[in-house]
Amino acid sequence: MMKAKKRIGALVAGLLMSAGTLTAVPQAWAQGGNVRFSYEEVRLADERDYMLVPRAEGSLAGEVTKETLERAFESLRRAKRPTYGNSYVEVSGRVPERATVEVHIDRNHAQYALIIIAEAVYTMTEFGVPAVSFPGHADRPLTRADVPFAAYTLSVPLWKVVPPGPVTSAQVIMPDGELVAMSEVRERWTSARNEVVDQVYSYLDAAQAHTVRSAVEVLPKLGELRLDAVLALLKHEDARVRQATLRVLEEKAGEERVLAAVAERMPDESSATLARAMAEFLGGARDARFNVQKQFFLLRRGEDAEKLAAAEALAKFSGDERVVERLVATLSAESKELALRAAASLEALDAHQARVAALSTEAIDAEVRLQLADDLSASGKSADVRLAGLSYIAKHRTEGYINQALNQVAGLKTDAGRQALEAFLSDESPRRRAAATEALVLQNDVASVAALRARAEDAAGAEEERLKEAAYTIMVSQSLDEVLNQTESRNLAVQRVAYEALGERAARQGGSPSSQVLSRLLEGSESRDDAIRGAAARALGQVGGERALARLSEMSEDRSAQVRRSVALALGSAPSNQQADTLIGYLDDKDPVVVAAAVDAMGMRNDPSAIERIRPMATHQSPAVRAAALRALTTFTIGGDSEAVRRHLGLLGGAVNDSAREVKIAALNQLGRFDLAMAVTNIALQVNSEVPELRAVAVRALGATGHASAQPLIETALRDGTTEVRREAILAMAKMPGSTRKARLQARLEAEDDPQLKALIRSTIEEI
Repeated sequence: MMKAKKRIGALVAGLLMSAGTLTAVPQAWAQGGNVRFSYEEVRLADERDYMLVPRAEGSLAGEVTKETLERAFESLRRAKRPTYGNSYVEVSGRVPERATVEVHIDRNHAQYALIIIAEAVYTMTEFGVPAVSFPGHADRPLTRADVPFAAYTLSVPLWKVVPPGPVTSAQVIMPDGELVAMSEVRERWTSARNEVVDQVYSYLDAAQAHTVRSAVEVLPKLGELRLDAVLALLKHEDARVRQATLRVLEEKAGEERVLAAVAERMPDESSATLARAMAEFLGGARDARFNVQKQFFLLRRGEDAEKLAAAEALAKFSGDERVVERLVATLSAESKELALRAAASLEALDAHQARVAALSTEAIDAEVRLQLADDLSASGKSADVRLAGLSYIAKHRTEGYINQALNQVAGLKTDAGRQALEAFLSDESPRRRAAATEALVLQNDVASVAALRARAEDAAGAEEERLKEAAYTIMVSQSLDEVLNQTESRNLAVQRVAYEALGERAARQGGSPSSQVLSRLLEGSESRDDAIRGAAARALGQVGGERALARLSEMSEDRSAQVRRSVALALGSAPSNQQADTLIGYLDDKDPVVVAAAVDAMGMRNDPSAIERIRPMATHQSPAVRAAALRALTTFTIGGDSEAVRRHLGLLGGAVNDSAREVKIAALNQLGRFDLAMAVTNIALQVNSEVPELRAVAVRALGATGHASAQPLIETALRDGTTEVRREAILAMAKMPGSTRKARLQARLEAEDDPQLKALIRSTIEEI
């Protein structure tokens, strides 16, 4: 075949000049190896000619492989099927520099062989193939020099071809527009490399995003990245530029400033795909400060399963406050499962204070906050942390958990815990107030006596009695020296309780009271405060002795009914033959509370000689007197003949329906002292009372009788809607005769929700 001839002169000059125009077209085709050449008519000024024109082929971009060359030939054939017919290519050898490429021209299209040869040679050599063979049409492999047609010389930007690539005949466009032959670029690269690199980096400021992105992609070929220039591109307005930049930065993924820049950009990245790529980039870091950013991304923008996994994974990043902040924010997530997963991770991180604060965040679901409280209240944590959790549980969980939680608060044995319990004394819920009272008794801190007595002043009925009893129980549980010390408290209410407890506390010591105790009681008996004088009187009755009784006699005419009442009760502890006249005289006292105390004292002495004076008082106009008469008469009746018992049970049965609460309670309690069916029948009148307190007292009385006929009533009470009634029913069931009680309690255990009652049932079953 003839050697190819190159056109020269004005035509070639025009082609070279027009090359600059071609580069204004999007540059995808101008990357050596990304184009095919097409033999076409071209107009240049007033002339027309046919020449080889480069055409963009996006499918040919990327690494050059055998498949790339095959696709390139197929693109030629597809573009001109009438010319190529069934022509085909065979590729072997190492692609591209040592490839053997053979193009077999369809013999039915042999008339177009020269066009096929021209297009195939220019296209294949553009990929770096040294030459192309055409069996039957050329006796050796052909190069571009063998092609007899003019062709556009490719003009590509500097950043597309450096370090020099496989482009064979390109002219390189420098940043200032100068066209430089490839050979000259190679020379510049070796002689003035820094200058050439500077020129490549200058394209990063180009206005066209495509130009910037393409320049970024070749930066790794230039050697060490200039991070200041590259990192700035993470904020480029074009997402594809940012994505290309991230890929380039992978070789620097271990550097802190790179990781910091990516971490800074990721939260604001608008492209979900790119943001995820940034998260993966950071997730590969060894430094946990940056590695954790992947989990932050997934927690915020991942799929549901990824969010759950991220919340769990964050539990491993201890010591990072950002982790705690993200997890706390996740507690407010719409997905309860995700919020609970975050709560579990906060527990693993020991993020106590953050969770304590979260307990008061209304945006967090109630169930999630209860989980936080459960975690915070667990044993092993500091007292202040447990206090926060337990207080929240007591305030927001169902009734069954209130006592349990507040009792654990008491177990902390801290001032803060005591103060929290004291605050619950004023809670709007009666159940919490009662539970707090019990817990304060359990904590047994004398400092809580003042709060209990102060609250008692604002209470009434059973609650007032419970508060006063709690204060007394705490005080009497202190050492004798401490009780003596509290009699000098600046708080008058505390002084009163101390004097009340001093007698019993001294009596527990055994033997005669010390001179200090007796002296302090005598001192109190002369106090200007009525309550202290009364308390001292009660205490003198407990310690006993001639001197105490003598002082009580002196106090019997005290102007205060409260003091006279205390004297009467104090004399109840004295032998029946001492100061009996004083008690008899009190039966005619003008104040009913004194009369009631005198009746109780006679009952305490178990002196039946006063029975005829007391019997009419069962119908006294004062409820306090009626209640005291029932208590005393029952004491006198116990052990009496059956007729007397029958009559007395009738009296108690009528009193069960008395209009006064304290009379009903006294009647129920006294009925419980009789192991008789008639007593059970009378108690049953209040088993279904609308007042929970009366139901509880009635059930307790049923248990006290121990009579078999009470068991069905007690079994019904096991299902009562009030916790206190069920508690009494459990205790009462243990006192019933027969073998079925254990099975009944076991059945109730399976239905009971209250954790404390469950524990009580278990312990009761074990004791039966």
